[in-house]
Amino acid sequence: MSKKTVLLFALLVLGTLLAVSAQAAEGNSCLIKAKKIYTVSQGIIENGMILVEKGKIIQVGKNMPVPKGVPVLEAEVVIPGLIDAHTHVGVYSLPNVDENSDGNEMTNPITPQVRALDSFNFDDPAIQAGLAGGVTTVISRPGSGNVIGGTSVAVKLKNAPPQEMVLKEVCDLKMAIEGNPVGVYGTKNQMPGTLMAVYYLARKAFIEAQEYIKNWETYEKDKKDGKDVTPPKRDLGKEALALALKREIPVHIHCATASEIVTCIRLADEFNLRLSLGHCYWAYLIVDELAKRKDVHYNVGPPMFFNYFEDPLSFKNNPAILSEAGLKVSLQTDALGGAQQNLRHLALLCVRYGMKEDEALKSVTLHGAEAVGLEARIGSIAPGKDADLVFLDGEPFDLLTSVRKVLVDGRVEYKNEAGQRPALGESVPSARAALTLPPGLEAGSSLAIKAGRIFPISGPAFSDGVILIENGKIKSIGKGAAIPAGVPVVDAREFTVMPGLISARSYVGITSNWRMQSSIDEPSKPVVPELEVKHAVEPQAPLFTFARELGITSVMVTPGNRNVMGGQGAVLKTEGAVVDKMIIKDRAVMVFGVGASARRQNQMPSTRMGIAALLRETLVKAQEYGETIEKYEKDKKGKEPQRDLSLEALLPVLRGEMPVLIHCERKDDILTALRLADEFKLKVALDGATDAYKVVDELKKRGVAVILEDIFRGAGNIEDRGFNPQNAAILARAGITIAFRPGEGSWYVPAAGEAGGDLLETAAFAFRNGLSEEEALKAVTINAARITGLESRIGSLEPGKDADILILRGHPFATGSVPEAVFVDGKPVFLKKEGAHRGKSR
Repeated sequence: MSKKTVLLFALLVLGTLLAVSAQAAEGNSCLIKAKKIYTVSQGIIENGMILVEKGKIIQVGKNMPVPKGVPVLEAEVVIPGLIDAHTHVGVYSLPNVDENSDGNEMTNPITPQVRALDSFNFDDPAIQAGLAGGVTTVISRPGSGNVIGGTSVAVKLKNAPPQEMVLKEVCDLKMAIEGNPVGVYGTKNQMPGTLMAVYYLARKAFIEAQEYIKNWETYEKDKKDGKDVTPPKRDLGKEALALALKREIPVHIHCATASEIVTCIRLADEFNLRLSLGHCYWAYLIVDELAKRKDVHYNVGPPMFFNYFEDPLSFKNNPAILSEAGLKVSLQTDALGGAQQNLRHLALLCVRYGMKEDEALKSVTLHGAEAVGLEARIGSIAPGKDADLVFLDGEPFDLLTSVRKVLVDGRVEYKNEAGQRPALGESVPSARAALTLPPGLEAGSSLAIKAGRIFPISGPAFSDGVILIENGKIKSIGKGAAIPAGVPVVDAREFTVMPGLISARSYVGITSNWRMQSSIDEPSKPVVPELEVKHAVEPQAPLFTFARELGITSVMVTPGNRNVMGGQGAVLKTEGAVVDKMIIKDRAVMVFGVGASARRQNQMPSTRMGIAALLRETLVKAQEYGETIEKYEKDKKGKEPQRDLSLEALLPVLRGEMPVLIHCERKDDILTALRLADEFKLKVALDGATDAYKVVDELKKRGVAVILEDIFRGAGNIEDRGFNPQNAAILARAGITIAFRPGEGSWYVPAAGEAGGDLLETAAFAFRNGLSEEEALKAVTINAARITGLESRIGSLEPGKDADILILRGHPFATGSVPEAVFVDGKPVFLKKEGAHRGKSR
């Protein structure tokens, strides 16, 4: 390089730095120093720098001089701002009430003229929730109630006037070739009542739009030729369709099954449309065929994983399978009242079950931008692009990583004021090899496990331990124990061992039968304490298989929350063919519902007052019934009282022999539950308990345990607007026993594919939000056992306890540490098959 060239280059750099310095006062210019920068488009830069001017990225690299007057921001890890390519933020804004329901114009199945922009609430609280999760751009869409629902809008999540937040007024045309329009209009005896009619209406609309375009082209030609012609009448709906036909915007089609996906592609081919598919849950079933269609964008989820008729007991990582086939995959939250903050976490779940990290990062950044033609502005860290950047305190897909800061157009729009990233007690190395089990364990009566690291829960973790198992029980546990001759040995010296997980409340086995009928809530009347859940549990339900794969070995299955008194739950092991043999505690709990979910329309109780009155009246009647029975049994005089099975079921509750699990969320509902417990001297635990952290003293003085659920939800409705992710930590610090209830999916949706469906994932979330490592692990083991009254049998690894054991690849809170093997009563009930979730099991 000549001296003249060097001098010219130096002057250019100096000019750039002086220009940036002049803009620093505007607040959207800065220099960012990061230990690691994930550019997405140009690899990873270690100890890198990003120069930002007027909200644009000017330079990305290393060892850049700091312009005078420009603030310097430092970060551990920087990634591009996340892009949610399919959400309903703003059009279904929070809270979830009818007044905010503006996402579906379901007066006609074809409404291309409507625009999501015209429904968008720029003050939707979900915008701030999304920012806190690192989401900087959303494509907000009409819903899927119509065959053609309208146009979508791209919005930057930032504190600015609406006109500055809108990135693109019309991104694409939202459609649905799936069952939702059938459900909306078929019940009205209106087309479409079938998928045939859905396709017909879509095709008819595009043909009519083609004719509209031709009419206008003819008019323009005749006018140019000097003819006296009258212009056609404008049709705004057909004009929106014309944008798609001219390939100026893509069509984004909501679909689910493989056949619907093929139908969408058929439509796009006929009309030469740019195509992105939304949801496309079962695309993996035809991945070999789809691999030929690199021109299609696949916007997946949620959930991320599915099973289907071809293999109902094994779920597939749809995004991973599609990305391995070379297809462009983006992820979505489909946020409709909460969960906008979970986009990065959904990508983490995909990584947890086999998706490559670089593809996962593209799926929440660059690929979403490409799907709507915005890749020139957003989606990667490169010169000339918008400075939408997310600062993390760890690797992007580490379960313990939090968003620390978010920049949108170079300006800090979110800052996490919480403490530092939590540190684990010690590092636990991850196993490199696959775990193998010796043959014949199912038939044997004894077993030894050599473990690299053991978390017994009853005491501190230790290394190089041995667990001896005999007749389904733990015989001994410790370091260096001698293994009797002839006892089969599981060599888990590279692995971590802990007790089987316990779901403190569950609907496993009652959510759906072969008729797709649910047995969770009894709709006939609000008070049904006589009902017993065991009579509805189906051990062959796929959710039992998925629970075992997640390391859950015991569950307390209960009725739901929609009854004031819902009936009796039971504690079961998750392995077995006959429910009576799976039960380890029958009639374990009585379920009460307090709050909005237990209210009814057009019958009592329709109010919270009514719920409390009905509970009180029923308990008083049960007291009187018990006294009558007791008096008769004592005196044997007069006519024997007629049995009342409903009131009879409440007698153990009133005697303190059966605990009551009360579902309630709001502070006032929790206090109502506690008043009733005091009045009738009930032994209670709370479930849900969004506002429990607000009444810590009341809970503590009564010794009330709490089961927390759906802690990834954010705030979606009126009852959980007080949601606090530190709820668990606050309660535990006060000495209150806490446990978790995971999400459980459905027969075709495994819990692992949704945020909060995995107890270890949930415990890690709570740890990240202030709960101690020890208490987080107790919450999914021994604490849950205590709440069910079975702490002497399950929940920790101790001599004499059931040999319910979980073997992991590493620390329980590591992203890649999913169960390798699960034992119930000393028998293996799950062994991980490498590649199974990517359709490549060996």
